[in-house]
Amino acid sequence: MTEPKLAVNSASNTMTQSYRATTYQLLEEHTNMTLIAKIINISLIMLIITNVIATIFESESSYHQQYLVEFTVFELISLTIFCIEYGLRVWCCVEAKKYQNLSPSKARIKYIRSGVALIDLITILPFILALFFNIDLRSLRLIRVLRLLKLTHYFKGFNIFISVIAKELKSITAAMLVMVFIITIAASLMHIIEGRVQPETFGSILKSLWWSVVTMTTVGYGDVVPVTPIGKLIATIIMLIGVGLVALPAGMLAARFGEELRERKEDLDSKIKQALADGYIGQEEYQELVELADRLEIDPEDFQRTIAQFKRINNHEKCPHCGK
Repeated sequence: MTEPKLAVNSASNTMTQSYRATTYQLLEEHTNMTLIAKIINISLIMLIITNVIATIFESESSYHQQYLVEFTVFELISLTIFCIEYGLRVWCCVEAKKYQNLSPSKARIKYIRSGVALIDLITILPFILALFFNIDLRSLRLIRVLRLLKLTHYFKGFNIFISVIAKELKSITAAMLVMVFIITIAASLMHIIEGRVQPETFGSILKSLWWSVVTMTTVGYGDVVPVTPIGKLIATIIMLIGVGLVALPAGMLAARFGEELRERKEDLDSKIKQALADGYIGQEEYQELVELADRLEIDPEDFQRTIAQFKRINNHEKCPHCGK
């Protein structure tokens, strides 16, 4: 009696793993996507965008009153779909290669703590809160607008941006701190110089901070301006400093973006060279290269051109006279 039970349990586990692997391919696989996977991904993308559009229109009181029932039904349907999606992603995440060495429970806990999973959790937070508290789902508009962050599942270019921000975080933080110091000093100076002349706008350092921030960032609303000669001189200096200092973080990010793309391209080139060491790229090697190119956000056309280029170089015969 024991052997048939073991056979049934084994068959059941195998079937579960098969369903789980299929679910993972449909939701998380971005290379060699099937038609069904593409339809599911496009449908979820459209649902996310439609949700944000509905939230924007619902903020208009006239639309909110006229289409109250429609907005409510659409919100409930969307939350149900997002809850199912979240549950399926948590269930099938154990199929990811990075979790292969972990037990299913540990893999799921690690996935739940990841940034992408936390974003998914935020999108269904209104539904969870409504189960325990008597709240109006429409009042949580900010959380609903944050559903745009779910697009990180489908547009991997966001990962490059996050990676660049993480690597340049210390430099950007240092530049921002310098800006804060100068803004505070400028506000203090303007309070001392302009405070007696314009007490309603420069009567305290707190009031002067608004002018200091607007001037330092070169926005220049013009609602608050210095009137004394010394105040105008300080404002001129602050504006000149702000032109260069505000642009500094942007320059850091731009430089890091270029460096990040170059490093990713060099990493892929190195792997292609290793794969072509024996003269050809096997099926398994090619699949690994495709997955690496997808993780590195390399365009498929650039990936194919790179392989073709290295194949030409690898197959090019050397000149018997010069050796080139």
